[in-house]
Amino acid sequence: MPNTMMRSCLVAVLAFAVGRSLDAADLVLVADGKPHAVIVAAAGTNAFQAAVEIQKYLEKMSGAKLPILAETEPNTSGMTVTIAVGHTQLAKKSGVRMPSGFKEVVGDPNVFEEEGFVITTKGNQVILGGNDDGPYQGTIYAAYEFLERLGCRWYFPGAWGEVIPETTTVVVPAIDLTSKPDFALRHVSLGGWIPSSKEERATYADWCRKVKFSSGRFYPGVGDGFLGYLLPPKEYQTNEPTLYAMNKAGSRTQRENFNNGVMLSLVNPRTFELSVQNLRAAFAGTNQSAIKRIVAPNGFGISPPDGAAFDYDPEAVKRNQNFDYPTYVHHAQTSDEFFDFASRLAGMFPDKWVATMAYAGREVPPQGVAIPKNLTVLYAPISTCVLHHGNDPSCWRRSETIMIMRQWCRLTPHVYLYDYNPGFLLGSFVPERDVANFAENVKIYKGMKLKGFQPEGRKAFMQTWISYYVRGKLMWDSKADVEAIKQDFYTTFFGAEAGPHVQQWWDECEKALAATSMHCHEDWLVNHVYTVPFTTRIREHVDKARACAMTPKQKERFELFALIADHLEGFALMEEAEKNLDYVEAAKQAQRMEDDKEKLIAAYSFFMGSVKRREFTNGRVIKYGELAQKTGGEAGTLVDAIPLEASFRRDRFNEGVFAEWYLPAHDASGWETKHTFLTWDAQDKPEDEQGHDYDGYGWYRMTVNVPAAMVSKPLSLHLGGVINEGWVWINGNYAGHRAWKLWWAGRDALEMDVDVTGKVKAGANVIAIRVWNNAEIGGLYRRGFLWSPKP
Repeated sequence: MPNTMMRSCLVAVLAFAVGRSLDAADLVLVADGKPHAVIVAAAGTNAFQAAVEIQKYLEKMSGAKLPILAETEPNTSGMTVTIAVGHTQLAKKSGVRMPSGFKEVVGDPNVFEEEGFVITTKGNQVILGGNDDGPYQGTIYAAYEFLERLGCRWYFPGAWGEVIPETTTVVVPAIDLTSKPDFALRHVSLGGWIPSSKEERATYADWCRKVKFSSGRFYPGVGDGFLGYLLPPKEYQTNEPTLYAMNKAGSRTQRENFNNGVMLSLVNPRTFELSVQNLRAAFAGTNQSAIKRIVAPNGFGISPPDGAAFDYDPEAVKRNQNFDYPTYVHHAQTSDEFFDFASRLAGMFPDKWVATMAYAGREVPPQGVAIPKNLTVLYAPISTCVLHHGNDPSCWRRSETIMIMRQWCRLTPHVYLYDYNPGFLLGSFVPERDVANFAENVKIYKGMKLKGFQPEGRKAFMQTWISYYVRGKLMWDSKADVEAIKQDFYTTFFGAEAGPHVQQWWDECEKALAATSMHCHEDWLVNHVYTVPFTTRIREHVDKARACAMTPKQKERFELFALIADHLEGFALMEEAEKNLDYVEAAKQAQRMEDDKEKLIAAYSFFMGSVKRREFTNGRVIKYGELAQKTGGEAGTLVDAIPLEASFRRDRFNEGVFAEWYLPAHDASGWETKHTFLTWDAQDKPEDEQGHDYDGYGWYRMTVNVPAAMVSKPLSLHLGGVINEGWVWINGNYAGHRAWKLWWAGRDALEMDVDVTGKVKAGANVIAIRVWNNAEIGGLYRRGFLWSPKP
């Protein structure tokens, strides 16, 4: 039976320390700061490491250093209590059956299911250990579980996240626990766009063992672009260019030293023939080319390059089944052709795993392909909503993710999840709601028999907070009490008085994100959630916590949390300033956020990394500086602002151009009003109970005033965002177009700039903007302005 956190053990320890009488089954490990037990370690690295960790943390708790003996050594310590670690003879003689065994049968639905551990008290012995065969670390997990039940906590990687109780007496109450994980694969990597140092990676790996993340190799590794390693362009491109996919321009040319970016032609029979040949040579050890990158002893991994790779070869287009889902990628899915190719390879290597990724253009399961038993699927739902959980009936996006996963799990038992944590992929590192979402989703995943998890994580704990810690608990035990875990964390980390207030702050953020009808995975689309009124209201929790009694260490942690809260307030004020076209103030608030972030990093490097990107807050400082220069600096002069509210009408049947809705004389009295700083999805009531928003054409009409002195000057219309495509008319005359762009293509890509020199008149000018949104989020965004560039 999976274990759950037991805070009562710590209470029992501390109660005994102040004079509680012993129960008959209690075992005293330390009394009055002196050791009363000896640690006996079985042979093997894991058992010795586990013994060392128990010794280290008991000494941190009490000051007493318990001796460690190998099982073959005589016990001359005189101590009557023994902590037997690993597969000891003591365990065997006591009738304790330790989990063991690792039998990897390719294609077996139950593969990797032998992991687990035991902790039990027998007479004057504490016996603990687990399955250490193959990639398993059962004895290590048993040691940390034992220490956790004595009050030790590891909420975050490294010393900053560690809480060790101080007591001169340590007692083990009677225990009889057998535990095994609900999911075989349990990990969160430190990858993404925030680099980690060698020391940080070592610290993180150590922490992963403490929270029972799995490690080692199970299925073969697979990642973006592994497919290209089958036929490296450096070896084949010159003589057989048709082995490679054709792009839109009709070219098959590939970068020779960038195999990860290569898409193969899956319709060319030679591609399959040579792939089989090269794989056989790689397994035989006779092929020493780049293919070694994707081959492991138990199989190989293949996946097309990052993004939605598509072969525009006429034969490939002809064979494509045209399953088109623009809410995922904006061309037909290629699941059938890719998984057909992968399945045929799996048939050629029945004793090897063939690891694949269901991602982007291959996310939706194929309709005409039988998946062989030795093919694994790493499902990566990059398009899913991170604001709602899978049981939320009003979130069509997350509901579809769950439906897709269920389909995959029916096709093969070897499905594991590559989700994204943080889920806000690019942005300002504001709080997320993964804790609340995962608490619900994990039950669904358990029900569909998902094999496990391999998320793309990031060194961004100011954003993910205790998400990784909670995931560790739930990946082992999907029924763990999340509210109890949270209460334990907040009261332990910040104190019994301050902790509930800190928790309320985070809980308010989670509730606010869940309440929106938006469905997205970028934080710049939740500026209607994290507003100035909202952040001002929840500041009371910070103020109340600050007034509470805390130890010096708890106070230090609290002040770092307060920086996270201040960072969110800066986000709200930055967005408010931009809404008002006050770019100087927006830059100031963005810099405030950067300063908060740097202070957090200086105190604890796992909060974030000092990475500069156009999409990050440091990029916003630069962007706002550029906009400030255009509206009142060396680059230009503001002529007039796009109104914050405009007349708006949906164009469901695409008749607006024919009906000349752009003419100043057009009667728009019946049109509704729409905000120009927020997408229409952020403002409109959903179309149905599943939360679908309007997709289609929409028209905005507004008036800007141009002083007579500016009419003859160079003029440009800047729109802060148009999702996905836009057309502009001024005073009934067509002014320009911006091509279709994916909504998460990046801020600069979504902007629209139109030269309107000579197209305006003195006084009022009617601007009409037609927006096309064919999927998901749409409309005008981030307002805009009319300005005059300086020579």
